[in-house]
Amino acid sequence: MDQNNIVKVLETASKLYNANIEEISKLSGGYQNEVYEYKVGEAHRVLRITRSNHREIDELKSEMDIIESFYQAGILVSIPIYSINEKKIEEVLVNDEKFYITSFTKAEGHPLNVTDPSKWNEKFFQKWGKIMGKMHTLVKNSNYQTYKRNHWGSDNNQINETTNFLSQISDQMTKAYECLIKEISLLPKENDTYGLIHNDFHQGNFLVKDGEMTIFDFDDCSFNWFAQDIAVSFYHAVWQGMAFNPENQTFPYEFIKSFFKGYRNECELKKETIEQIPLFLKLREVFLYRLFNEKWDMEQLEEWQVYTLNDLKYRIENDIPYSDINFLLFT
Repeated sequence: MDQNNIVKVLETASKLYNANIEEISKLSGGYQNEVYEYKVGEAHRVLRITRSNHREIDELKSEMDIIESFYQAGILVSIPIYSINEKKIEEVLVNDEKFYITSFTKAEGHPLNVTDPSKWNEKFFQKWGKIMGKMHTLVKNSNYQTYKRNHWGSDNNQINETTNFLSQISDQMTKAYECLIKEISLLPKENDTYGLIHNDFHQGNFLVKDGEMTIFDFDDCSFNWFAQDIAVSFYHAVWQGMAFNPENQTFPYEFIKSFFKGYRNECELKKETIEQIPLFLKLREVFLYRLFNEKWDMEQLEEWQVYTLNDLKYRIENDIPYSDINFLLFT
């Protein structure tokens, strides 16, 4: 983003949300969104600036509605903050470039400590699954399908961009990805297996306080298979869990067993969804391989980063499963 434009947007945003411009601090930023933190009194809030070529306003309205509906159902989420104009979304035009400004309550708590067994344990994994199951049940039993969010296959730009990127790496990766996309595209889109999902539900997108998680970052929520949501949670839990506790080789099994137990307390877990999980684990590997190549400084990679990229490349090229778990044991 043009930082001169961003400064001007921030000046406008500070007035719209009663923030002190000098106390607004950056949390994260990228090509699509810039995210900041500010305070009003003692309340911590989040400010997000989105380019209009990343999201249409109807997509943002749907995101706000989705978050609020989950909140009303008792799920802890970072809810939208209204501007002084009583709007959940503000439009700002700077030098012929349109930006959308949104604000949210800041999630309370701390990142989940995976090295603390009193917090990173089967009881919490069960709660994690229970919350996802509740979200999926709400989607199945509602009119979420009327919301304007991307459906799988409705926008091939990302698939085409990934294919073009992989073609610069190796033909083997490209062919493996094309086969994966073809297989996923043939999956039936049924109400019990496909719907509106968070799409990035891992421990980096929730905070924990007194054992309760507050979920945020619904920017990528879209219509997809429920297996995608489960796969993302499993992938990142296992990746981080095994990194800090490599001696616990049964962790993947322990996690998914507890996660599924919680999920089934709130939502029917179809056999078809369980069967689809390995496909979406492989898709996550491709997603992360491309993301890391774009975000990391490829000229100054640390040893663990070199290992990660080489490992992902090898697994994708040779279609090696992310986990040796037989997920069908849980049907």
